[in-house]
Amino acid sequence: MLRRDLIEIQVVERVLCVKLKNVWTKSFVEQVAEETKLLVQNIKHEPWAGYIDIRDWIMPSMEALEGFQRLYDWCAENNQTHEVTICRFDTQKQIIGDVSSYAAEYHYFTQSGTEACSWLNNKGFEFERPEIFK
Repeated sequence: MLRRDLIEIQVVERVLCVKLKNVWTKSFVEQVAEETKLLVQNIKHEPWAGYIDIRDWIMPSMEALEGFQRLYDWCAENNQTHEVTICRFDTQKQIIGDVSSYAAEYHYFTQSGTEACSWLNNKGFEFERPEIFK
């Protein structure tokens, strides 16, 4: 069971919703990777997207970033085609941009959850944010 003071995570239709909070360690990134693989098991046979909210996330250690890189690679290899990342700071955008291999047309950065939903819907993912992601 993942610590709810560090993450909210669930699948809605073909969208993996993740809200990162506080500081993540290398071992916690590994736990999140395992949970992600379980959660997308039923949607990875077709294109799926990520709705990633990092506004309450504090930068990870370099060791933890290596885990993020592996997780991004796994998601891309398992049919994640789009991602929207909601950031508060440009530094957050830079960190995620460095580990993500998605081209700009498939990875959108914003500061607005509403704008994030619109972008996903415009890309063909019928999506409504769960209450805990508002």
